[in-house]
Amino acid sequence: MGLFDAFLEDEGVAMIGVEPSGEGLDGTRHAATMTLGTPGMLHGMHTKVLQDAAGEPSAVHSIASGIDYPGVGPQHARLEQLGRAQYVTASDAETLDAFQLLTRTEGIIPALESSHAVAHAVKLAPTLGTDEIIIVNLSGRGDKDVDYVAELLAKQA
Repeated sequence: MGLFDAFLEDEGVAMIGVEPSGEGLDGTRHAATMTLGTPGMLHGMHTKVLQDAAGEPSAVHSIASGIDYPGVGPQHARLEQLGRAQYVTASDAETLDAFQLLTRTEGIIPALESSHAVAHAVKLAPTLGTDEIIIVNLSGRGDKDVDYVAELLAKQA
């Protein structure tokens, strides 16, 4: 729940969660549980799950191993159900770009998990007024991801 907890009671604050669309929502190489999941049971909790017709968890993919999971916390499922939070996606490519952007412009190396939120903030910011504020939760250190990012960028070159 992270940063959401501080704003649950403040209806004037829009809460947006960003999940991995990986290599695309039309295939299986994503972990977009809130976007494409269905109600089910996973690890003892009733929540939204990426699953097959028999209720078995689906294989998932994300550039960020920390959110490479076929389920989501039941609190997030409930917030979506209530309309209190919105959930969107960021692709692996957008996430990698956001990782590099924040690192270069601010000297902050975000975790790849948090880079999903940075990617959405970059898309959202131009649509907002100059008096509106975006808070992005950077929940982790990106230094653990630097070698992996360098490897991915070398493959692109």
